[in-house]
Amino acid sequence: MQVERPQTRVEEKQGHLANMVRMIAQSQYHALFVISQGGTGKSRTITNVLRDEGQDVETYNSHCTPLQLYRVLYQNSQNDKVIYIDDCDELYKSGPALGILRSALFGQPNRLVTYNSSTLPSDLPGRFETTSRFIFCANKVPKKCPIFDAVVSRCLVYRMDLSNAEIIEQFRAMTENGYPGCPSEAAEEIVDFIEEHGDEKQLSMRLLTPAIRIYKFCSENGTDWRPVVLAQMQNLGRPVSATKRLSNHEQQERLLLEAQDKFPDSVSDQQRYFCDKTKKSRATFYRALNRNRSGS
Repeated sequence: MQVERPQTRVEEKQGHLANMVRMIAQSQYHALFVISQGGTGKSRTITNVLRDEGQDVETYNSHCTPLQLYRVLYQNSQNDKVIYIDDCDELYKSGPALGILRSALFGQPNRLVTYNSSTLPSDLPGRFETTSRFIFCANKVPKKCPIFDAVVSRCLVYRMDLSNAEIIEQFRAMTENGYPGCPSEAAEEIVDFIEEHGDEKQLSMRLLTPAIRIYKFCSENGTDWRPVVLAQMQNLGRPVSATKRLSNHEQQERLLLEAQDKFPDSVSDQQRYFCDKTKKSRATFYRALNRNRSGS
């Protein structure tokens, strides 16, 4: 009988997001605004939940002008679709667009949307009522922008930021039984490598699959996969947190010393304590132990 493992922290956060999406799909609320860096799995979670709920969706994920936004809202003002606006971050820097969204989100159940302009096309009314439900998904949002804050205040809001430690934990869960085209031992080595070289990078959930494919290709061609994965990681940004944190090595050194203090006569007990506290692999423990012994 297979024992179900505990949820990772990433899975817990995705579960919280899924519940909020269900509220929109089941008309328990009219709008949700999701904010996080790229590569957290938010878009996949949203689309999967809406599909499972049998919800019709109108998706927009490219550049959108205020007039285009007004047209989208009008065309979907009385149907039962959820309007899903994904990766349109520039939209939230536009005062006219934010004004349209603010009116589209105010009032229950009918909300009055207006567009006051002499350039309004003849096929669009100057005002209309909408009962639409919305999900907005953004990587970056304006700071100190009262009109944007007014839009967000009319929505459920979920901020889904993932730390590197949470992403590595998720990678380990995803690869504990291997990965397509990659045995579990190799997958563990790849995740260890990503963790080892990710201190100054903002890791992404999108990194694992290309890293596995790089490993598979290089292994089949007799070349070293590590420089190629490292080159892939150079495209990652710096961590979003402005606070200075201990590096992974410093954290590991501290926990290794704790383990040695608690279990001075048993390396195996030290390893179990270290892995339990850090949620990292045996290989990471022995690397930390070797660094400690060599004084590096």
